[in-house]
Amino acid sequence: MAPIASTITRVLVTGFGPFQGVPNNPSWGIASRLPTSLPGNIELTIHPAAVPVAYHPVIDLLPGLIEKVQPDIALHIGVAAGRKYFAVEQTSRKGVYWFSRDVDGEVFENAEGEALWGDQPEKLSTDLDLEAVVQDWQTRTENVTWPPSLSSSSFLSKIATPSSPVSVSLGGDTLDVLEEQSQIDSDEVRWSDAVGSYLCAFIYYADMVEMSRNGKAQRRDVSFMHVPMLESEEELSVGVDVTIELVQALVRSWREQHGL
Repeated sequence: MAPIASTITRVLVTGFGPFQGVPNNPSWGIASRLPTSLPGNIELTIHPAAVPVAYHPVIDLLPGLIEKVQPDIALHIGVAAGRKYFAVEQTSRKGVYWFSRDVDGEVFENAEGEALWGDQPEKLSTDLDLEAVVQDWQTRTENVTWPPSLSSSSFLSKIATPSSPVSVSLGGDTLDVLEEQSQIDSDEVRWSDAVGSYLCAFIYYADMVEMSRNGKAQRRDVSFMHVPMLESEEELSVGVDVTIELVQALVRSWREQHGL
Protein backbone atom coordinates (compact mmCIF):
# COMPACT_ATOMS: atom_id res chain seq x y z
CA MET A 1 0.00 0.00 0.00
CA ALA A 2 1.27 3.46 -0.89
CA PRO A 3 2.21 5.68 2.06
CA ILE A 4 -0.29 8.32 3.15
CA ALA A 5 0.72 11.73 1.87
CA SER A 6 1.49 14.27 4.57
CA THR A 7 -0.07 17.09 2.59
CA ILE A 8 -3.73 17.55 1.78
CA THR A 9 -5.03 16.44 -1.60
CA ARG A 10 -7.93 18.65 -2.65
CA VAL A 11 -10.72 17.17 -4.79
CA LEU A 12 -13.38 19.38 -6.40
CA VAL A 13 -16.77 17.68 -6.93
CA THR A 14 -19.79 18.86 -8.91
CA GLY A 15 -23.20 17.38 -9.74
CA PHE A 16 -25.81 18.42 -12.29
CA GLY A 17 -29.31 19.75 -11.75
CA PRO A 18 -32.56 18.62 -13.39
CA PHE A 19 -33.18 18.27 -17.11
CA GLN A 20 -35.93 16.82 -19.26
CA GLY A 21 -37.08 13.50 -17.84
CA VAL A 22 -34.82 13.79 -14.77
CA PRO A 23 -36.46 16.14 -12.25
CA ASN A 24 -34.22 14.92 -9.40
CA ASN A 25 -30.74 14.42 -10.75
CA PRO A 26 -28.93 11.75 -8.70
CA SER A 27 -25.55 13.25 -9.58
CA TRP A 28 -26.38 16.24 -7.39
CA GLY A 29 -28.10 13.96 -4.90
CA ILE A 30 -24.76 12.19 -4.44
CA ALA A 31 -22.53 15.28 -4.52
CA SER A 32 -24.66 17.11 -1.96
CA ARG A 33 -24.44 14.17 0.47
CA LEU A 34 -20.65 13.75 0.36
CA PRO A 35 -18.50 14.58 3.39
CA THR A 36 -16.02 17.45 3.17
CA SER A 37 -13.05 15.33 4.20
CA LEU A 38 -11.89 11.71 4.01
CA PRO A 39 -9.20 9.76 5.87
CA GLY A 40 -5.72 10.15 4.46
CA ASN A 41 -5.63 13.96 4.23
CA ILE A 42 -8.24 14.22 1.48
CA GLU A 43 -10.31 17.39 1.33
CA LEU A 44 -13.47 17.49 -0.78
CA THR A 45 -14.72 20.82 -2.05
CA ILE A 46 -18.32 20.31 -3.13
CA HIS A 47 -19.67 23.03 -5.38
CA PRO A 48 -22.55 24.31 -3.23
CA ALA A 49 -25.27 24.15 -5.88
CA ALA A 50 -26.27 21.83 -8.69
CA VAL A 51 -24.64 22.82 -11.96
CA PRO A 52 -27.31 23.84 -14.47
CA VAL A 53 -27.62 21.55 -17.47
CA ALA A 54 -26.81 24.51 -19.69
CA TYR A 55 -23.76 25.44 -21.76
CA HIS A 56 -23.16 29.08 -20.92
CA PRO A 57 -23.58 28.73 -17.14
CA VAL A 58 -20.98 25.92 -17.24
CA ILE A 59 -18.55 28.07 -19.22
CA ASP A 60 -19.14 30.99 -16.86
CA LEU A 61 -18.64 28.79 -13.79
CA LEU A 62 -15.49 26.78 -14.48
CA PRO A 63 -12.69 29.40 -14.75
CA GLY A 64 -13.52 31.09 -11.46
CA LEU A 65 -14.15 27.78 -9.73
CA ILE A 66 -10.79 26.31 -10.74
CA GLU A 67 -8.97 29.53 -9.89
CA LYS A 68 -10.60 29.72 -6.44
CA VAL A 69 -10.39 26.06 -5.40
CA GLN A 70 -7.11 25.14 -7.17
CA PRO A 71 -8.00 21.44 -6.94
CA ASP A 72 -5.51 18.66 -7.38
CA ILE A 73 -8.29 16.58 -8.95
CA ALA A 74 -11.70 17.55 -10.30
CA LEU A 75 -14.55 15.03 -10.31
CA HIS A 76 -17.73 15.84 -12.21
CA ILE A 77 -20.77 13.59 -11.81
CA GLY A 78 -23.65 13.09 -14.25
CA VAL A 79 -26.47 10.64 -14.76
CA ALA A 80 -26.77 7.95 -17.44
CA ALA A 81 -30.35 6.83 -16.93
CA GLY A 82 -30.04 3.78 -19.16
CA ARG A 83 -27.29 2.17 -17.11
CA LYS A 84 -27.36 0.23 -13.85
CA TYR A 85 -23.65 0.68 -13.14
CA PHE A 86 -21.21 3.45 -12.27
CA ALA A 87 -18.49 4.35 -14.76
CA VAL A 88 -15.59 6.76 -15.15
CA GLU A 89 -15.19 8.14 -18.66
CA GLN A 90 -11.87 8.29 -20.49
CA THR A 91 -12.33 10.96 -23.15
CA SER A 92 -14.52 13.74 -24.48
CA ARG A 93 -14.75 15.49 -27.83
CA LYS A 94 -15.41 19.09 -28.69
CA GLY A 95 -18.18 20.04 -31.06
CA VAL A 96 -20.39 17.00 -30.62
CA TYR A 97 -22.92 18.83 -28.43
CA TRP A 98 -22.99 22.32 -29.89
CA PHE A 99 -26.37 21.97 -31.59
CA SER A 100 -28.27 20.14 -28.83
CA ARG A 101 -30.46 22.57 -26.90
CA ASP A 102 -29.91 22.78 -23.15
CA VAL A 103 -32.47 23.35 -20.40
CA ASP A 104 -32.49 27.06 -21.23
CA GLY A 105 -33.27 26.28 -24.86
CA GLU A 106 -29.79 27.47 -25.87
CA VAL A 107 -27.19 25.92 -28.13
CA PHE A 108 -23.43 26.38 -28.04
CA GLU A 109 -22.48 27.88 -31.37
CA ASN A 110 -19.53 26.60 -33.39
CA ALA A 111 -17.93 30.04 -33.30
CA GLU A 112 -18.07 30.07 -29.50
CA GLY A 113 -16.34 26.74 -29.31
CA GLU A 114 -13.63 27.77 -31.72
CA ALA A 115 -13.03 31.01 -29.81
CA LEU A 116 -12.54 29.07 -26.59
CA TRP A 117 -10.87 25.90 -27.80
CA GLY A 118 -9.57 26.54 -31.30
CA ASP A 119 -6.08 25.53 -30.18
CA GLN A 120 -7.26 22.29 -28.57
CA PRO A 121 -7.41 18.76 -30.05
CA GLU A 122 -10.71 17.34 -31.22
CA LYS A 123 -10.51 14.69 -28.48
CA LEU A 124 -9.06 15.03 -25.00
CA SER A 125 -8.29 12.31 -22.47
CA THR A 126 -7.77 12.72 -18.76
CA ASP A 127 -4.20 12.64 -17.44
CA LEU A 128 -5.39 10.42 -14.58
CA ASP A 129 -4.54 6.73 -14.87
CA LEU A 130 -8.08 5.39 -15.08
CA GLU A 131 -6.96 1.81 -15.63
CA ALA A 132 -5.26 1.81 -12.23
CA VAL A 133 -8.10 3.80 -10.69
CA VAL A 134 -10.80 1.39 -11.83
CA GLN A 135 -8.86 -1.67 -10.71
CA ASP A 136 -8.52 -0.14 -7.23
CA TRP A 137 -12.14 1.13 -7.27
CA GLN A 138 -13.49 -2.33 -8.05
CA THR A 139 -11.54 -3.80 -5.14
CA ARG A 140 -12.71 -1.06 -2.78
CA THR A 141 -16.38 -1.58 -3.66
CA GLU A 142 -16.44 -5.38 -3.38
CA ASN A 143 -18.19 -5.19 -0.01
CA VAL A 144 -20.67 -2.46 -0.90
CA THR A 145 -24.20 -3.77 -0.44
CA TRP A 146 -25.95 -3.34 -3.77
CA PRO A 147 -29.66 -2.47 -3.54
CA PRO A 148 -31.94 -5.14 -5.09
CA SER A 149 -33.57 -2.33 -7.07
CA LEU A 150 -30.34 -1.95 -9.07
CA SER A 151 -30.09 -5.59 -10.09
CA SER A 152 -30.32 -6.24 -13.83
CA SER A 153 -33.83 -7.66 -13.83
CA SER A 154 -35.51 -5.19 -11.47
CA PHE A 155 -33.70 -2.15 -12.89
CA LEU A 156 -34.57 -2.96 -16.49
CA SER A 157 -38.17 -3.76 -15.58
CA LYS A 158 -38.60 -0.14 -14.51
CA ILE A 159 -37.85 1.19 -17.97
CA ALA A 160 -38.57 -1.50 -20.56
CA THR A 161 -40.38 -4.76 -21.25
CA PRO A 162 -39.59 -7.33 -23.95
CA SER A 163 -42.70 -6.31 -25.88
CA SER A 164 -42.08 -2.58 -25.70
CA PRO A 165 -38.50 -1.52 -26.45
CA VAL A 166 -37.77 2.04 -25.40
CA SER A 167 -34.92 4.49 -25.53
CA VAL A 168 -33.86 6.28 -22.38
CA SER A 169 -31.74 9.33 -21.68
CA LEU A 170 -27.97 8.86 -21.57
CA GLY A 171 -26.54 12.25 -20.73
CA GLY A 172 -28.63 13.80 -23.48
CA ASP A 173 -28.26 10.89 -25.90
CA THR A 174 -30.38 7.76 -26.08
CA LEU A 175 -29.63 4.15 -25.34
CA ASP A 176 -31.84 1.31 -26.51
CA VAL A 177 -32.15 -0.63 -23.29
CA LEU A 178 -33.25 -3.92 -24.82
CA GLU A 179 -30.50 -3.89 -27.40
CA GLU A 180 -27.92 -3.36 -24.65
CA GLN A 181 -29.48 -5.73 -22.11
CA SER A 182 -27.22 -8.63 -23.01
CA GLN A 183 -24.17 -6.42 -22.46
CA ILE A 184 -25.14 -5.44 -18.91
CA ASP A 185 -23.34 -7.65 -16.42
CA SER A 186 -22.32 -7.65 -12.78
CA ASP A 187 -19.49 -5.08 -13.00
CA GLU A 188 -21.08 -2.36 -10.91
CA VAL A 189 -18.12 0.02 -11.30
CA ARG A 190 -16.11 0.19 -14.49
CA TRP A 191 -14.10 2.09 -17.09
CA SER A 192 -16.00 3.59 -20.03
CA ASP A 193 -15.40 5.71 -23.06
CA ALA A 194 -18.98 6.80 -23.77
CA VAL A 195 -19.44 10.18 -22.13
CA GLY A 196 -22.22 11.08 -24.58
CA SER A 197 -22.74 14.25 -26.55
CA TYR A 198 -24.49 16.69 -24.23
CA LEU A 199 -23.64 18.53 -21.01
CA CYS A 200 -21.72 15.61 -19.53
CA ALA A 201 -19.33 15.67 -22.47
CA PHE A 202 -19.34 19.46 -22.45
CA ILE A 203 -18.29 19.97 -18.82
CA TYR A 204 -15.71 17.20 -19.08
CA TYR A 205 -14.03 18.65 -22.14
CA ALA A 206 -14.28 22.23 -20.84
CA ASP A 207 -12.70 21.38 -17.49
CA MET A 208 -9.90 19.31 -18.98
CA VAL A 209 -8.98 22.43 -20.94
CA GLU A 210 -9.42 24.70 -17.91
CA MET A 211 -7.33 22.54 -15.60
CA SER A 212 -4.54 22.26 -18.17
CA ARG A 213 -4.48 26.04 -18.59
CA ASN A 214 -5.20 27.38 -15.12
CA GLY A 215 -5.10 24.49 -12.67
CA LYS A 216 -2.52 24.03 -9.94
CA ALA A 217 -0.38 21.61 -11.96
CA GLN A 218 -1.69 22.55 -15.43
CA ARG A 219 -2.58 18.91 -16.05
CA ARG A 220 -5.87 17.34 -17.10
CA ASP A 221 -6.36 15.70 -13.71
CA VAL A 222 -10.11 15.57 -14.27
CA SER A 223 -12.53 12.66 -13.97
CA PHE A 224 -16.13 12.27 -15.04
CA MET A 225 -18.37 9.65 -13.45
CA HIS A 226 -21.72 8.53 -14.83
CA VAL A 227 -24.17 7.17 -12.28
CA PRO A 228 -27.38 5.19 -12.84
CA MET A 229 -30.84 6.65 -12.20
CA LEU A 230 -30.76 6.40 -8.41
CA GLU A 231 -34.02 7.41 -6.78
CA SER A 232 -34.48 6.16 -3.24
CA GLU A 233 -32.44 7.17 -0.21
CA GLU A 234 -31.05 3.63 -0.12
CA GLU A 235 -29.83 3.92 -3.71
CA LEU A 236 -28.37 7.40 -3.14
CA SER A 237 -26.60 6.14 -0.04
CA VAL A 238 -24.94 3.45 -2.15
CA GLY A 239 -24.05 6.15 -4.67
CA VAL A 240 -22.32 8.12 -1.93
CA ASP A 241 -20.36 5.05 -0.79
CA VAL A 242 -19.29 4.22 -4.34
CA THR A 243 -18.24 7.82 -4.96
CA ILE A 244 -16.19 7.97 -1.77
CA GLU A 245 -14.34 4.85 -2.85
CA LEU A 246 -13.77 6.38 -6.29
CA VAL A 247 -12.29 9.51 -4.70
CA GLN A 248 -9.99 7.34 -2.60
CA ALA A 249 -8.89 5.44 -5.71
CA LEU A 250 -8.36 8.64 -7.70
CA VAL A 251 -6.27 10.19 -4.94
CA ARG A 252 -4.17 7.07 -4.44
CA SER A 253 -3.37 6.84 -8.16
CA TRP A 254 -2.78 10.60 -8.44
CA ARG A 255 -0.32 10.50 -5.53
CA GLU A 256 1.52 7.58 -7.08
CA GLN A 257 1.75 9.47 -10.38
CA HIS A 258 3.24 12.43 -8.51
CA GLY A 259 5.55 10.36 -6.33
CA LEU A 260 3.78 11.28 -3.10
